[in-house]
Amino acid sequence: MYTAQEIASALDYAVLRPTATEEDIHIACKLVCAHNIHTICVTPIYARMAVELGAPVCVVVGFPHGTSTPSQKRDEAHSLMENNVKELDVVINYGRLLDGAPEIVEQELTAIVDLARQHRVIVKAILEACFYTMPQLDWASRLCAGLGVDFIKSSTGYGLHGATPQNIKTMRQAVIGTGVQVKASGGIVTYNNAAKYLDLGCTRLGASRFKELLP
Repeated sequence: MYTAQEIASALDYAVLRPTATEEDIHIACKLVCAHNIHTICVTPIYARMAVELGAPVCVVVGFPHGTSTPSQKRDEAHSLMENNVKELDVVINYGRLLDGAPEIVEQELTAIVDLARQHRVIVKAILEACFYTMPQLDWASRLCAGLGVDFIKSSTGYGLHGATPQNIKTMRQAVIGTGVQVKASGGIVTYNNAAKYLDLGCTRLGASRFKELLP
């Protein structure tokens, strides 16, 4: 059984709904700091506030569908890095990727990863795994890993569904030996959900709950 601290240290506590308020961010930052949760994951509008409140901060880029241009994503990422954000969860342009245009993903991730190395920022590529066949997911995982990201992540929470064991197994298998880690996100609402993905080798979890994930 995983301890409460093991769950907390793997968790990116997500406050990403479009109706989130400043009060929600204050409450979430207090929770993150009090329980040593790995990060609070917020939208760009709340990045500076969360940093100023003293929480370790992860921010989404190109959220939720990944359809902004590579230059727009680079500029967004650069602005966040200058505000002392430590981790970025970048929604890749999975629509163009699945349409046969991987160069779009190559352009956007290469630019962001290059900046991130200069600022010592962790980059996670959100694949939105629900839209792929397993061979496509294997290919997308290998592509992103080869571009130098630190993590590949299953879901935004805005797709058809979140993480599944099959998706996570495919992603994990694709990056074995690369040093790239896997983050399961979407639909993690109980301890059993969290434990299942940790058992499958995920080193990070994305969820909008915390107490419900504890043993």
